[in-house]
This record gives sequence, structure tokens and C-alpha cells, in this order.
Amino acid sequence: MVLFGLILLWRIARSSAERKALRDNRDALIAGLEEARLRSEEARQRAEVLNTAKSRFRASISHELRTPLNAILGFSEIMEAELLGRHRVKAYRAYARDIHESGRMLLGLIDELLDLSRIEAGRFDLVESKISLADIAADCAHLVELRAQSRDLSLLLMVDPALSPIKADPRAIRQIILNLLSNAIKFTPEGGEIAIEIGATKSGGQFIKVADMAPGIPSFVIPIIFESFERGTLTIKSAKEVAGLGLPIVRGLTAMHGGEFSLAAREGQGTVALITLPA
Repeated sequence: MVLFGLILLWRIARSSAERKALRDNRDALIAGLEEARLRSEEARQRAEVLNTAKSRFRASISHELRTPLNAILGFSEIMEAELLGRHRVKAYRAYARDIHESGRMLLGLIDELLDLSRIEAGRFDLVESKISLADIAADCAHLVELRAQSRDLSLLLMVDPALSPIKADPRAIRQIILNLLSNAIKFTPEGGEIAIEIGATKSGGQFIKVADMAPGIPSFVIPIIFESFERGTLTIKSAKEVAGLGLPIVRGLTAMHGGEFSLAAREGQGTVALITLPA
């Protein structure tokens, strides 16, 4: 009987020790999780502060650059037109034209920086109205037609005639399509074809598809080129005047409309950019 009592006491003591160990482990786990949560929250706050500072810096430096750049554009245009007298050396006129073209390229980059900063900071306000995707796509195709012809590229526009107007920001949609077309023109080899398709989705929304004959992008590179200033290694070799801002802007503007943006590309087989907008 005494032996049974001793065994019972030993088991009770062991069970009590195990429960205490479990409580200690649970408390340590809870403390660890809380510490990890605090660290994660602190890291998130630091990231938000850095991202805000980055956006403010972009906007600030972009505004600062526009003032001297406007002067460069204005004076180079005057020099190219020889408004104050003919150049003694004919090459100077060509130099002035090159300066003006370079200034326009830089101005376009600054505009993209400002747009990207506004999107990231949540200050890009949509002004939505009823629009026709087909009409905007046709206008955009017309705007880039000369650039495409200069590289011997064919533009093919396909539109579903049964499409109805949708509610969206016409300025943002125009920028989305122009950015996609500009990318396609930059990367498609001379003599190639670019197809633009506007149609309806199964869920009642509409889509914008731009397919090109570019060298294509390896699948592991696609997430990288969605980041600002990033480009695929293969496309860098075949494109000029690329800053790596077009796709992040397209993604941001699409998300603001509640839509989705995806890229389907296989190396050497072209790229398909797809924008889907909700009903």
C-alpha cells in the first residue's frame, strides 16, 4: 500500500512537472511570436517610411529637373530652326536637333517618374467616365503608327464589335495601352507584327491584349521586370531608350481600376501582355 502511494505521488509529481514544462514552452512560444510580430510591424513601418521618402524624392527631383530641361528644349528648338541667324557650321543644326530629341526623351522619363510616384503614394486620382476601349485603342495605335512604320512593323487591331462602353479613367487607360504598345515596338525585331485585341471576358468584363514578336522573356525574369527600373536581360540587348518604368506604371493603373495585369512570354517566342478589367 505504501509502495502504491509512493508510485502515485511520483506520477503526480511527474505530471505536474510536465504541465509546468508545457506552460513554460507555451509562454516562451507566445513571447517569441509576439516579439516576431513586433519586429515585423517595425519592419513594415520602416518600409512604409522608406517607400514614402522614395516617392517624395522622385516627385521632388522630377519637378526640379523640369525647369532646366524646359530651357534646354526651348533653346535647342530655336537653334535648330536658326531663328536668330544661320549657323556657319551646318553640323550645329544637327547637334541642336540631337539635343532637342534627347531632351524630349528625358522629359518623357520625368513624366513617367512623376506618374509612378503619384501611383505609389496613392495620389493618382482616377476620373472615371463611360468610355469605349475600342476607340481608345484605335487612337493609341494611330499615335504610334509612325514609330512602328519607321521600324517596318505591322500593327493589327482586332476589336469585338459587340462591346459596350465601360466605366474607367480614359487618361489612365490610354497610358496603359500606349505603354504596352511602346514596349512592343521597342522589342519587336524589324519586319515583325504587333497585334492589339480588345474583347469581353467570361465574367462580363473586358480585356486588352498586346502580343508582339519580341525575343521573349524567361519566366523567372517576369517578376523582376515588374519592379521600377528593372528590365529583362535579353530585352536589354534588343531595345533602346528603355528606363524600366512602363510595366510598373501599367500594373499600378490596372490595379487602381480593380483589374489584373499579366505577362505570358517564352524565350524566343514573343510576349503577350494581358489587361483584364472587371465588369
